[in-house]
Amino acid sequence: MGLIHVCLLNGSQVSLVLIDRSCGYLRFVDTVMKEFSFDPAKVAVTMKYVLNSDLPPITIKSDENVLSYMVLKDMSHDPAKYPIRIEVTTADIEKQPIALSIDVQSNEHGFH
Repeated sequence: MGLIHVCLLNGSQVSLVLIDRSCGYLRFVDTVMKEFSFDPAKVAVTMKYVLNSDLPPITIKSDENVLSYMVLKDMSHDPAKYPIRIEVTTADIEKQPIALSIDVQSNEHGFH
């Protein structure tokens, strides 16, 4: 176990947090949500970082992606290198799927 400095960028907000090397994806997302006081019922976050300017941003979306990022950060020893860019998406409650119950009646030969 050990801690790694991670720089988080959310628009014009910048935050430096300590993340455990063995942190998983859900715990990482939870740290970001708490750091910027996001309500998980209202928003979702996407986390990305740039490895180098010749490549597109890399999205962190799994435990394996977090592990790769932690190994990269551990090698650099620079808190400002590979900052995580946070993209926030507002949850649209009106577009959530609606579950409908269906009343299926059966007769002696099956359903009708």
